Amino acid sequence: MDSPTPDSGNAPDNVTPDGPPDNADDGAASDDPRTDVKPRKEEPVPPGTKEEPKKETPEKGTPKADDPAPAHDGDVLLYQGSVSLWLGWRSFAMAIAAVLAGATLLIVGLFKAGWLQTVGVYIGLPLLLAASLMCGYIFLSLRCLRYKITTRLIERERGIIVKRVDRLDLSRVKDVQLVQNLIERMLRIGTIEILSSDRTDPLMRLEAIPKPRPIYEKLSDTVIKISQKRGIIAMDR
Repeated sequence: MDSPTPDSGNAPDNVTPDGPPDNADDGAASDDPRTDVKPRKEEPVPPGTKEEPKKETPEKGTPKADDPAPAHDGDVLLYQGSVSLWLGWRSFAMAIAAVLAGATLLIVGLFKAGWLQTVGVYIGLPLLLAASLMCGYIFLSLRCLRYKITTRLIERERGIIVKRVDRLDLSRVKDVQLVQNLIERMLRIGTIEILSSDRTDPLMRLEAIPKPRPIYEKLSDTVIKISQKRGIIAMDR
């Protein structure tokens, strides 16, 4: 006996036996907000331009290749500079006196006749030139005399054409003294005398240092700290 078949005319066209109607998927897709987002289109790169590569940012704590190496902080600069020109005031005075004498003789020789002219020209002119060169030499020699004091060593540099550098390690220093006479105190300069165990130069004199009191105190404190580290009794000021 044949089983009755459902009326095909009453069943909807869009119903399938395995799933919901087709229009149900369309409605669900329209209700989901994520389906409305359109994909972002990449903007075209104009011809002739190059794309810049993305820079990778290093992680925190990793050193960069271009970073400079850390500076060595073992030495602290206490003083660096040239001496005061007052150191050569005696030489300057003699040279200036010779310049004035030579200029006077030269002027007399130009306006006088006879033996005065001979003396003035042949003595005054060479004396004037020699005294002028002496002034220049004294000035350059004082400018080239420089001191450098750090917490590790003392360096003295001198010489115009040929440079000579002397160094003294502060660990070899025994005593430091500041010497000032009345004129030097008025000019605010002084000499620091350094007594050390160096055989070649046991007494180093740093002459004509401007404003020497702060430099002397810093140097003395540094020597005391080094002596205490080595187990030596600190010196008296």
